[in-house]
Amino acid sequence: MKLSVLDHSIVARGSTTREAFQNTVELARAAEQLGYHRFWVAEHHGSGHFAGVAPEIMVAHVAAATSRIRVGTGGVLLTNYSPFKVAEVFRLLEALHPGRIDLGIGRTSGSADLVAKALAYGVPASNESFPTKLEDLIAFISGSTPATAEFQGLGLRTMAPGMPQLWALGSGEQSSVLAARLGISFCFAHFFNPIHGGPVTRGYRARFQPSHVQSAPRSSVSVYVICAPTEQEARRIARSSDLLTINTRRGRNEEPIPSIEEAEAYAYTPEDQATLEFDRKRVVCGAPAQVKEQLLGMAEEFQADELLITTIVHDHRARLRSYELLADAFSLTNTRDEALPTARTAS
Repeated sequence: MKLSVLDHSIVARGSTTREAFQNTVELARAAEQLGYHRFWVAEHHGSGHFAGVAPEIMVAHVAAATSRIRVGTGGVLLTNYSPFKVAEVFRLLEALHPGRIDLGIGRTSGSADLVAKALAYGVPASNESFPTKLEDLIAFISGSTPATAEFQGLGLRTMAPGMPQLWALGSGEQSSVLAARLGISFCFAHFFNPIHGGPVTRGYRARFQPSHVQSAPRSSVSVYVICAPTEQEARRIARSSDLLTINTRRGRNEEPIPSIEEAEAYAYTPEDQATLEFDRKRVVCGAPAQVKEQLLGMAEEFQADELLITTIVHDHRARLRSYELLADAFSLTNTRDEALPTARTAS
């Protein structure tokens, strides 16, 4: 079973945005040494606890700071952008780091309405146009014919050999059906939809249509994991995540990730407790053996080729330790199927 990492460039209470980015690089280097297969960065806007507003820049930075691990986005929120520009950027990244770049594409705007409007800046943003934008993006990046008639004579003029691996991200059937129809990989966001994911991912595999970019289905499940030496310690570490959930539900998106002490001192209402009871269903939390058993069961249920692990806690050292324990439990090794050149930095 391949394990990968999804990182959000966490801004913890008492830390800075710069430290968040430094921690992302440290985690990427650790993930590479531990044997994780991919390292993806997320895109968020208008958030006080997630600093990753420009995943394409973080991909370039992380890829230059590592040498073997695949690096990508989880994901670029295509609603906000021009497919042509995204294709140019990721073909450039692939040219700089051949065989290592993934382009994960999300449907949402990743922000509140006003921020989404500012990102679009006069261009109407609609999820209804997403399938066409995704088709055009695949065409631009692969050198095939775009779906939009106006662009059918258009192509990238500087196309280095190779292209990034393409992934559609989603938490429901609509995204999985689209990924299957277009013949690209699919990553299911279990941390958004912890209840009905199995049929969605199995349906993707059943419906998959081979394409000029991919001949067989490839799927992963993104899971929220907190692993510690004991279940008791894991539950305590998770308390900062509990308060983050309440802050988010109450619209306090400007807040950084709270500390464990802050979370323990917080006065939770009965409504908060009900929210957390449901929310904990999306978290795999415990000691290494417990976590491994749950993750293997989930991979079987979802028919997943890979698991994409995200850990959102206040303490960066606890987060690193969680990934270390997980790598140990799964006996990950620092190997890759294909030989890759050493990462180079621009001179």
